[in-house]
Amino acid sequence: MKRDAGFTLIEVLIAMLIGTIGLMGTIAVQQSIMSASKTANDAAIAMRLASQKMEELYSRSTDTQAADGLSGLLPLSYLAGAAPRWWPTDAGYQQVPEYVDSQGFFLRDNNGFAIPPQPSEVGRYRWRRQWKVADSGSGLPYVISVIVTYSNDVGDPKTTRLDLERRKSW
Repeated sequence: MKRDAGFTLIEVLIAMLIGTIGLMGTIAVQQSIMSASKTANDAAIAMRLASQKMEELYSRSTDTQAADGLSGLLPLSYLAGAAPRWWPTDAGYQQVPEYVDSQGFFLRDNNGFAIPPQPSEVGRYRWRRQWKVADSGSGLPYVISVIVTYSNDVGDPKTTRLDLERRKSW
């Protein structure tokens, strides 16, 4: 007896199963690439936000000690060895993070104090930024630290930190 040319139903189903398994593997790889890309993007934004604040603080240069007390880093600093004071603060002068979006816009109330985002804004303002300035003493530099914390999709906190010495010009 001669067999007709063609495929049986079982052969077609097995071929479809093998193809489906291959496609599922491709989808899994694609999802992990997209997740890694998002994580790298969030880390790059955190670094940019930390650099932005670092540049802002570093630019507060003054030529005299008196001017430094008015518009320089002295009002933001604490003496080395004392308890660190992180900025910004809320209306009760408690240390709180500054909630920042990817463009660098941050949330403040009408008096200029840092406030948390509304529930509808949590996704946009998911980066939290804080900074401190340590005064190493007379003739010694300020040490500026900026920390940006954010959470990835599964809620694990990630932190980016920058530290820099700023020499006193007086």
